Amino acid sequence: MIRTIVAAMGMIVVGSCHAEIDAQAIALNCRNCHAAESSEIPALQNLSSEQIGRTLFDYKYDKTPATLMPRIAKGYSDNELKAVADYLGRR
Repeated sequence: MIRTIVAAMGMIVVGSCHAEIDAQAIALNCRNCHAAESSEIPALQNLSSEQIGRTLFDYKYDKTPATLMPRIAKGYSDNELKAVADYLGRR
């Protein structure tokens, strides 16, 4: 009986935990390809949060065709994409 109560309490604690979005960690992945202006890959340094966010959502929801970015954008939640757009737009 006590084991059941302890196990149930553990599930309540674990179930209520939420990970915080680490926009900086996500942005480090973006900078692998988008660090500097190239002919193929645009730099992010001169874009606003709104521009970055709109572009990411367009990729995620198949409004803009591309080879790689739709796959990447679909791997993140809407909140994560918004957080990384806000982070990158401040840089």
